[in-house]
Amino acid sequence: MRTKPWMKVAATTGLALLLLSMLLLNACGGAEEVKQVEEKPVTTTVVEVSEFEVVKDAAAEYLTAPAGNMKASDLFMAIAEGDAPYIVSLRSATDYAKGHIPGAVNIAFGALATLPEDEEILVYCYTGQSASFAAALLGVLGYDVQNLLHGMSSWSTDPDVFVSRFSAEAQGDFKVETTANTATKTYDFPELENTTSTAEDAIIKAAVATVSPKYITASDLNIKIAEDEDMTIVSVRSAADYAAGHVPGAINIGLSSLVDNLDKLDPDSPVYVYCYTGHSAAQAASLLNLLGYDAYSLKFGMCSWTTDTAVNMNKCFDASTVQGYDTEK
Repeated sequence: MRTKPWMKVAATTGLALLLLSMLLLNACGGAEEVKQVEEKPVTTTVVEVSEFEVVKDAAAEYLTAPAGNMKASDLFMAIAEGDAPYIVSLRSATDYAKGHIPGAVNIAFGALATLPEDEEILVYCYTGQSASFAAALLGVLGYDVQNLLHGMSSWSTDPDVFVSRFSAEAQGDFKVETTANTATKTYDFPELENTTSTAEDAIIKAAVATVSPKYITASDLNIKIAEDEDMTIVSVRSAADYAAGHVPGAINIGLSSLVDNLDKLDPDSPVYVYCYTGHSAAQAASLLNLLGYDAYSLKFGMCSWTTDTAVNMNKCFDASTVQGYDTEK
């Protein structure tokens, strides 16, 4: 039987298609090829955080608007008008019980971070200096805070209540100089290792927890100068008042420019800071301790160093001006 021509063509075409399909299957391995993806190791990037830089930035931010000092008369009016801030006594529990400013709560210095964050805070102590230490720390923590100028000394005339105050009889009459001193060396900054946290708030709170008020008396500082102790003495008074007379060897750094001049301070030796009455110096010393320096405020400032009003600028506490406001127990 003869095959018809169209049947031959169909058979040839089918065979060709079959062969082509087999070639394609062989080329693909007869199935879809599975590619193995090489797994890359997971790497964790550790961000190094300098505690010192975090705290330094917080201190610099605070110094753009540092805590002010409220007068006793202004606080008395605020209380009378029902517009008083949240008043905090940092005095001992015993002295608080003897008499305190109406409405004041009593806390220990180490409990500052427990204060309500949504209140305007007014802190006070005996003379205004310990509260100034506290005010700087609270300000760095973000509180709206003021200090009572001269503390309980400016509120009460009762010695059983004010307990301790500046007295003219306790003033020294130590040497002053008018020749300016300049820092001749620069130093590395301290290293802070207060926490394992890298969160800025935690770093700042951990630094605040390390600080407590530290003072030096005029007589003790005078002895250290005579013994040529390795130290840095810093005046935070105005340039004009520094020029009128300063503690021998002192360099002049304004409070607002403190952070910009840290490289002038030796982190391995004590730093003694003074102002007029001790308030601004206490703030400066507080911030320096926060940053890892061993800093002390001169108790009662230049008023404790000299009786010369041309040098202490006649800014010393005057007990005769105290009104003697009521206290509560």
